[in-house]
Formats: sequence, structure tokens, C-alpha cells
Amino acid sequence: MQTMTSSALILLPTALDPDSDPEQSLPGPVLAQLRSLTHFVVEDAKSARAWLKRCAWPQPLPQALMQVWNEHTAQVTAQSEAVIKQVLDWLEAGHSVGLLSEAGLPAIADPGQALIAAVHANGYVVRPLVGPSSIMLALMASGLNGQHFEFKGYLPAASDAREASLRSLERSSQQDGRSIIFIETPYRNDAMMASLRAVLSDETWMCVASALGSPKERVYAKTIAQWKQFAWSPGRDPAVFILACNKAKESRLTKAVGGRHDLKAHRRKHF
Repeated sequence: MQTMTSSALILLPTALDPDSDPEQSLPGPVLAQLRSLTHFVVEDAKSARAWLKRCAWPQPLPQALMQVWNEHTAQVTAQSEAVIKQVLDWLEAGHSVGLLSEAGLPAIADPGQALIAAVHANGYVVRPLVGPSSIMLALMASGLNGQHFEFKGYLPAASDAREASLRSLERSSQQDGRSIIFIETPYRNDAMMASLRAVLSDETWMCVASALGSPKERVYAKTIAQWKQFAWSPGRDPAVFILACNKAKESRLTKAVGGRHDLKAHRRKHF
């Protein structure tokens, strides 16, 4: 991958753990592209400058030209239009612009889609770069259906609505075996864990992946019956939840209570 020479909106991934070493968490060409840019759209200017510093951005930080685009900006028409106009002006002047997420990939469970759409509509190039996604990492590690899955984003915050939503998602998964992925604001993780233990069927599978990409990373995949016996919670670490009612999952060797011993017996018998 080579650094862009014509102007484009560059979708810049960031590490899932802001304290991690960028050299270890991002591909070298992504860091090279970031270091070549001077114009950015960011969710928070202070944390963006801190990330640029960690990435050894080669210029004095005050020289980074930044526009702020976050969930609040996107909801205010005048502010979002002003940011879009500035970005289009930068692109017209020949400057590539980096859209920088706070964590992971821009515009995936993240603000930015309206800005990207405006850049497309005005005929400029949009270039996504490779980086970490907590959603995909969680699905990879879950052992659940990776062929048929759906991302639902955030579920309702109110307890009754959240639990009704969980029941509805479970019914959907029961119909076709899809994995259903959702996320929660970290300070509501404990409430989410209580709800899923309370309302989902014992045979339903739930994977909870927390603090991905950090030393605190944990990934657990269990039936709800098993979760009821396992008191762990992600606490206030960022977490991804994956629900699945895949009957094929129930027949896998790993379901057996004996687990490792049954798997050894199976191997002796069949191999």
C-alpha cells in the first residue's frame, strides 16, 4: 500500500486500546499514511492529538488541522454542514483528509457515515484502511455462526425495553441460527448481564468479549444456563455481546460436560 498522492478521505483505524503501542496494533502502512496527513476529522481534538503523538506524527501537534465530528455534531445540522463544507474545501484544495475514530474503525458503530456519504456525493475518493474491529474480533473468537450474522448496535437502555429486545433477538436467532451482535455503554454492562441471564432461554448461547486488544482482554462463550453459574461481568470495560440459538452448536463436541475427555474418546474411536 502506498501513500495517496491525490486528495481523498482516508478512513484511519486506531487501536482498540488507546494505551497500546501503535507499532504493535496497526499495520505499518496505516501509520505511514497517518504520518503523511495534516488535515483530520476527529471525534475529540484532545484525544486525537494524544493519539497522533503516540503514533510519532512528525510535525508539531498544533499544526494538525482538525474538524470535530462526533455523535453530537452529527445531530446538529448547522455544525455538520460546516464540517462537511470544510472537508470538501480541503479536498478541493488537494489535501487528503484523515477520518480518525476514537477506537477501531471509523463509521462502524461510530459517527461519520454522513460525512463519508457527502464526500462520495461530491465525487471524491473514499479510502478505507485495514485495522482492528472489536465486532469482528469478537465474532471470530466466539465459535458462533460466522456465516450468517447481524449487528444490532445498542439495545434500549430502559430495563423493560432492553429485555423485550433480547427476547425478540432470541426469537430471530431461533428461526435461522444467525448470530446477533450488539454492544452496550460500559457503565450499563452489569445491567445487560443481569438481563440476559434473567430473560434468555437456558440453551441459548451468549459470547461476551471485553477489553479486546488490551491486556485485560477476556472472551467467554457459554449457554445461558452456564452463565447463570458464572458470576463474571465485563464491568466498565468495552464489551461486545453475541447471541446465538444455533442448534448445530449444541451438537458440537465442546458442548459435552466432559469436554476434553469426551473429545479424546471421540478421537480414539474415529481417528
